[in-house]
Amino acid sequence: MEKFDQLKKHKQEDNQKDFNKLLESYLPKLERYIKHRIRFYEVKHKLPVNFYSSADVLADVYLKIYEKFDDIKDEKQLKVELFKLADEIIESYVKKENAIKKKMPVDKILREELNILKEELTADADGEIILVSDLTDEDIEYMQKEFKPRVYLFDFDAQAAFAESLGLSPEDFQDEKMRAMFGSIYGQLPEFVRRVLDLNSLGGLSYSEIAEITGIKPEEVEEIIVAVRDKVKA
Repeated sequence: MEKFDQLKKHKQEDNQKDFNKLLESYLPKLERYIKHRIRFYEVKHKLPVNFYSSADVLADVYLKIYEKFDDIKDEKQLKVELFKLADEIIESYVKKENAIKKKMPVDKILREELNILKEELTADADGEIILVSDLTDEDIEYMQKEFKPRVYLFDFDAQAAFAESLGLSPEDFQDEKMRAMFGSIYGQLPEFVRRVLDLNSLGGLSYSEIAEITGIKPEEVEEIIVAVRDKVKA
């Protein structure tokens, strides 16, 4: 029995546990995409660091998919809906944090902005972004003696995915100058363009699938990917 048919069977039997278990193995790249989107908003200070998790987003996605599964016709639609829901949930987090910030007194907002300017970020051995204040004295002493890594928006798994999508090799990202340059280009991309690139690189979605999620034409998706690829290579 195909996975999609198994999902239908679990839903008909009201077996949400097995439904979710099967869904977890259905689209492994979804979690990678979610992690990166949260990380980006953390780096841009639109979400608090380590407050929202990919596991929470996935749990919400699975719940919503379970509730609306009867309206999903096939695997392609399921795939598109999973990524759509993930985006909607993460965007709701950003809007929530923005609304909270708008309600803050002006002096508190000013203090927070000043803290952001002073805040130093580094990267641990796995490429995960952490606050310097979270490091131990031993970590700081080691970094002072050996090296002080720069902040990168990507973990190593994401780097390989971006390299493949943009026609680069993983070795290109081993060069610190190249990583910093790509991070700068990526950070300056318009939000819509960055989302298309994330869906293609990290989500592993085809141009037609991305078109369904974003509401543009497949050829426009390709145009965006090619434009970013040319910019990076230049």
